[in-house]
Amino acid sequence: MKNLVCKYKDKVLESGGETILCGIVNVTPDSFSDGGKWYGKDKAVNRALELIEAGAGMIDLGGESTRPGSHYVEIQEEIERVVPVIRELKTRTDIPLSIDTWKADVAEAAIEAGVDFVNDITGFMGDPRMAEVVGKSDVGAILMFNPKIARPNHKSSANFPSFGGEGAFTEEELKSFEDMDVVEGMKKYLSKSLERAEKNGIARERIMLDPGIGFALTKKENLKLIDKIDVLREMGCFTFLGVSRKRFITNILSENNIDADGNNEEGFENRDEASAALTTIGAYKGVEVLRVHTMKHHLLAKLVADSVRLNQVIEDVSFKAYSL
Repeated sequence: MKNLVCKYKDKVLESGGETILCGIVNVTPDSFSDGGKWYGKDKAVNRALELIEAGAGMIDLGGESTRPGSHYVEIQEEIERVVPVIRELKTRTDIPLSIDTWKADVAEAAIEAGVDFVNDITGFMGDPRMAEVVGKSDVGAILMFNPKIARPNHKSSANFPSFGGEGAFTEEELKSFEDMDVVEGMKKYLSKSLERAEKNGIARERIMLDPGIGFALTKKENLKLIDKIDVLREMGCFTFLGVSRKRFITNILSENNIDADGNNEEGFENRDEASAALTTIGAYKGVEVLRVHTMKHHLLAKLVADSVRLNQVIEDVSFKAYSL
């Protein structure tokens, strides 16, 4: 497996080592997973520091929910939610911070505040200025395959809000996405994202690619993209994977009569344990960064998976007999 690098500012991340867990902090009142639990500067900062203490090697901050049924947040409001958090965290931690936004103006404000990565769920396709804004900076970029933009008329796209993208693809290109295999569609979409990055002076070594799990995809499509995650590495970039608490996980549990109701403690715990199973798969496959809501289950999962993947280089141990 060829080792890759990902550069941001004056830092360099290298693949082939331990998987990085990226902790999610939603600075929103309406997130699907935590319902506004970390809404507000102090709550968000404290949550980020808790995640770092528990093992997060990166933090992803978002000021707009992108769940099915969510609503557009005005640019200034989104900026006011996230920028104070970024500024405070930059005085208290050195780990990389990413801003989860598809709006160029929000990204620009976050970059000025000190953020290290722009995590664009449209892969530079939503806001035509985004690639230019990132290109003029020295931050890294996380570019996601967005099926809502690629297949706006698909049944799975109906419940998602608009993420811009008007004119990003021709009518002929959009029509081709409709019947295309989802892996091929992801490759085609992200190839165009990379073209837009290159035109704005953003090298592949500054980019991570995200398969867009949970965004306007069917259950089988989600599972297939995870199974074929190695395709992204073949495109020459770090892989960034977010599967934590996605709806298809809930569906798998429910179909097998396992409580997956996020409104009660057992259901919530079951969702996180099942999510961690996918962290095991991702870490074993060599995914560089996994985006997760909690550390408890995911840290255990990635430690074991990393150990199996890195078995040739880890320190060996001989075990003594059990004491009776």
